[in-house]
Amino acid sequence: MMKKTGWFSWLSNQRPSPPVAWRIAEGTGIAMFLMITGVAAAQIPTPVAPVPAPSTAPVVPNGYTLHETVEMGGHMANITGSGAMYDTLINMQSGPRVLGETFELHALPGKKQTLVDSLKAFTTGFGGDPNNFSTLEFYKGKLYEFSGTFRRDRQYFDYNLLGNPNIPSGQSIPIGPSNAPTGSLAWPQAQQSPFLYNTVRRMTDTSLTIFPLSKVTYRVGYSQNVMEGPSLSPGESVGAYDALLEEYQRNSTDDFVGAIDWKPARNTKLTFEEVVDHIKEDSYFSLAPGSFLAQEADGTSVSLGNWDSLTPYGISACNTGSMGSAYTNATAYTILSAPQTPGGRPIINPACNVATSYLRSQPTRILYPTEIFRFQSSSIKNVAMNGDVRYTNANMNLPNYYENFQGLDGTIRSTTFTGKATARREVTAVDYGIDWDASEKVSFSDQFEYSNVQQPGTANISKGITANTPANPNETINYSGPLTPGTVTVEGSPNGTPLPDYFGQKLLTNDLTATWDGWSGATLSLTYRYRLQTIGQGIPHSEPLAVGEDTNGTVTIHENGGIFNVALRPSSRWDVNGSLELLYADNAFTPVNARQTQQYRVHTMFKPKPWMTFTGAFNDRERHNNTNNNQSAVAAGDVAYAGPIGHVDHSRVVSIGGQLVPNDRYGFDFNYAYSDVYASTNICYDAAATSTLPGAASASGTACPGATVRGTTYYEFGPVRDFMDAPTQYGSVALSISPINRIHSSIGYRISSVSGSRFFNDARDVNGSLVSTYQSPYVRVAWTVRKGWIWRAEYNFYGYGEGGPSGAPFCSTSNPTPSSPAPVVPCNSPTLAGLQTGLTISPAGETAPRNFHANNVTLGMHYEF
Repeated sequence: MMKKTGWFSWLSNQRPSPPVAWRIAEGTGIAMFLMITGVAAAQIPTPVAPVPAPSTAPVVPNGYTLHETVEMGGHMANITGSGAMYDTLINMQSGPRVLGETFELHALPGKKQTLVDSLKAFTTGFGGDPNNFSTLEFYKGKLYEFSGTFRRDRQYFDYNLLGNPNIPSGQSIPIGPSNAPTGSLAWPQAQQSPFLYNTVRRMTDTSLTIFPLSKVTYRVGYSQNVMEGPSLSPGESVGAYDALLEEYQRNSTDDFVGAIDWKPARNTKLTFEEVVDHIKEDSYFSLAPGSFLAQEADGTSVSLGNWDSLTPYGISACNTGSMGSAYTNATAYTILSAPQTPGGRPIINPACNVATSYLRSQPTRILYPTEIFRFQSSSIKNVAMNGDVRYTNANMNLPNYYENFQGLDGTIRSTTFTGKATARREVTAVDYGIDWDASEKVSFSDQFEYSNVQQPGTANISKGITANTPANPNETINYSGPLTPGTVTVEGSPNGTPLPDYFGQKLLTNDLTATWDGWSGATLSLTYRYRLQTIGQGIPHSEPLAVGEDTNGTVTIHENGGIFNVALRPSSRWDVNGSLELLYADNAFTPVNARQTQQYRVHTMFKPKPWMTFTGAFNDRERHNNTNNNQSAVAAGDVAYAGPIGHVDHSRVVSIGGQLVPNDRYGFDFNYAYSDVYASTNICYDAAATSTLPGAASASGTACPGATVRGTTYYEFGPVRDFMDAPTQYGSVALSISPINRIHSSIGYRISSVSGSRFFNDARDVNGSLVSTYQSPYVRVAWTVRKGWIWRAEYNFYGYGEGGPSGAPFCSTSNPTPSSPAPVVPCNSPTLAGLQTGLTISPAGETAPRNFHANNVTLGMHYEF
């Protein structure tokens, strides 16, 4: 396998800096100016004898009409602030573009001897936009219909607060003797998200229908979705320490569809469809290039690991018995020596644990065939029904798992794991719905859904084969003598023997609805819902979970509820509809699964004048799980009480909007929405607290009942409420103006503002995007020079900013015991002077600022012929 390490750092830097962007924009403008002046100069009369100009009109095939348009132009982008955040949210760069292109070919009336009756093609975004799109459609009467699309999306993401370990600034590793250093190596902060990615998706979809209007219709289709590119992944332990990995993703799906539609009677259609999905996952992992902070004496780069450590790499990482004169005692030692060349990496002591390379490859193949039988019919008077039956028998195969570490981990110089895994997924599903109009005013309907998923699998990962240095004093990375073989058991596999497992789920849902349309101004309906869910996992999985177990058994959930819908028509210009949904479940699979669900929805539209429209909507979804999930285990005395969970979450949205278009010269619209997403659960949490690194704490500092010390610096605090609240306001206004027929313009403003809060389990964390504002005013102008020739210009301003200091309200510099709470003070207290907390550091936290401003101009010329 060809290794592509380093691609991420190359690709993630392919964003032009503002000066470069402006030079590109200037070049684009000059080129467009020269094109225009060149056309104008070509129109100036000269004394040279006239030469017949070639026809510029497109050649139209005989028997057709042709219409084409093209819009050429480009973007000019000026960005200040965080380029990474700009690319995450917008990623529109400077340069020339094909802003749009259309092609339409239609057969003339009466022309029947044509290959196609109509052909349409459209493209947009080519030349460098993060999203571009192409589509092609054509058909021929009753013979066939074809459609195809291609989409390409570049997805760049670097919200650097996500997953950030909040490493304090100003820390370093001494170069030279620790008690008399000659320099230092900065212990790096994580200035980018450990989940950063820069991937591209290419999606192709095609569909062909033969005899679309006949009693028997044939359909075939093919789709492909390819996603590839580099990303970061905070991996597990590699060698002695945690590692930040670079994942090169290359995942693809190929989907094939074949179907036959049969219409045996009017308003009745039967369909048999075969869908085959082939999934290929070829991603692999290696050490992130930024992890290589030092090198060996021969120039080999090494990763020091522990990218998420709050304290720098130290003497505990070294085999002191093998360091010789480099180690005298716990305060006199040399880990790093000065680089051999100016600007080079420092040289690691060969007795210290490092990683020189890491590779994990797990190519996976999945063949997912599904047979589907569908039917729909309204041939029976007053009865309409539809349904489908689906069956899937998929095979998943990991033929060659490979994982290799090279470096030094105590005595281990290298470790290799190999193995394979297989699984099968069998799904049987049935959906059926029927609607009966019992009278002009009363109707009944029933919707039934059933699915049964079974997924057994087996993994067989070998013991890790290691190559070890002999015992002290030869535990050094530059040891060149004979190595001794060894083994280590991989986590989750019993000594390299096959490990079977199972997951399954049965789901049955039935909705029975009665509808009354007895008033001219109202329609009412009432639905009773019953749902049965059975989840089985592990081996065995045919009996309920044993008391105190969380696997190797089944969990059964019964849910009952009702849904009431009403649609009102107070007048011909006013519509109101809404619903009330109440559901109750007698069990929950996880603490955040709902036992009680309530949802309220209202929507209205009012048109006092034909040119005036107002809309409003309200949606409130509430979910609760206020019980302790292990009640049976507690009652049996198998486990201690650990609750109540007290989980609550809700999602509330209120919106209003209006549109006023009194004539074709002016128009105005506005929209406002308020949303609030909230979740809260009782938890205990770990907090690191030392005299130099304060930990977040509850107001009282009390510990969880029965909690025990997990080491010298970690302890379970609580119980507390882990919560997140994100109230968000969104608003937009737009005014369109067309003073004359040749000029169309619009001006508008959009803003989204979040004023949220959350529970902090890290004293150095900040709110980030939970307190932020994102706004974008814009201006658009289109000038019709003459029919078929339009100049367009658009200006957009993008501004993103986050709020002021924020973080955990209470901190502690020591860990409590169950009988002695730790001293707790406000995190911005003078008692913590000099220590970094979210309330005392930059609003960006322990990472790079995320605020930015951007001025984007788009120019284009639209031409029709």
